[in-house]
Amino acid sequence: MVNSFKGFLQLLKSEKVDGNLAKSSVLRVVCGNEAADFDSVASALTYAFCSYHKDPNNLVIPIINIPKADLRLRKDVVRTLGKLHITEDLLFFTEDLKRYKTRYNSISAVLVDHNEIEIASKDLISNVVGIIDHHKDENLYLDANPRIVKTTGSCSSLVFDFWRKTIFNSNSAKELAMLLMGAALLDTSNFQYKVEEPDLRALKCYEEILPDLDREEYYTQLKTDKANLDGLSVKDILKKDYKEFIFESADEKLVIGIASVGKPLEWLCNQCGSRSEFQQQCIEAQKEHAVNLFAIMTAWQDGHDFKRQILVMSPLKDQPEKIINAVTNDLKLKDFDQLDAKSFKNEHYYFNAFQQLNVAASRKQVVPLLRDAFHYATGK
Repeated sequence: MVNSFKGFLQLLKSEKVDGNLAKSSVLRVVCGNEAADFDSVASALTYAFCSYHKDPNNLVIPIINIPKADLRLRKDVVRTLGKLHITEDLLFFTEDLKRYKTRYNSISAVLVDHNEIEIASKDLISNVVGIIDHHKDENLYLDANPRIVKTTGSCSSLVFDFWRKTIFNSNSAKELAMLLMGAALLDTSNFQYKVEEPDLRALKCYEEILPDLDREEYYTQLKTDKANLDGLSVKDILKKDYKEFIFESADEKLVIGIASVGKPLEWLCNQCGSRSEFQQQCIEAQKEHAVNLFAIMTAWQDGHDFKRQILVMSPLKDQPEKIINAVTNDLKLKDFDQLDAKSFKNEHYYFNAFQQLNVAASRKQVVPLLRDAFHYATGK
């Protein structure tokens, strides 16, 4: 049995293991969500490694749910994996999942950091056999085992709790704790925001495993890396933390794509050089993802104040406006005149931008509100 984290990934990449896996008609994978943030990556890698130590004969492949080329956009993930001597060539991405689909009759997946198969994976994953997540429970795959959907600041805390004994008994406990703790630090702003009991229990264990780690220094580095957009185009920035959602009623379907950005809208506009170019970048993003409604949610610290904005654009006319009107009170939306988004409107697109005064509502809280608004707008 391989004991090191890096050695485990090298094992999965080896020709021998690849050949042995090919003899099976069913492949087991663990997938993070399509935003592929630190939490999803850490949760997927840890789950796969611990599963191997529990049952070496039933390997689980950890999938980072983005194209390989997009890993570079996640500088916090890249730096931390680098510290653990894990390089890009040892990881598995959406290209690998697509390749596996042609080789296996069935792909069974454990979902971490989400509890519903996402749009891009629907044709690749045959069935869901496990879930560990901290988002709103969509009440799907009720026979999955494990099926853990609880409110926590970070999904990584639930993954740690599930594999606690395995992690403590592993020679790679320090590496795993470093990875999982990094996810929790980012998700909870150093255990100061949206912290739940599982997060605090995990923190106590991390500090036991890593007694010499300067937590504040680690958090500061992670936060700096995540916010570092140097060398990235606006197109890159809009896909750095992007998720899609499908809302369906009896006879209507709406596909929504939401990009989360750690800078204000006016900063993005300035990066583009003009409002018209920023508008064009939004249109291109909407077309590239083939969504009915494209939104940008911004969140950043302005001195002592935490602020949020949301921009919504769509080739549809009436429905987006009805949806936004329905969530205006909950999100405390206020027209954002500085960007003058309404001037972007043309005969083909709906555009609008708002200050979101309910700053407690992140994408995780906004999506269920949008879903309810969709059903209200369609009368279903």
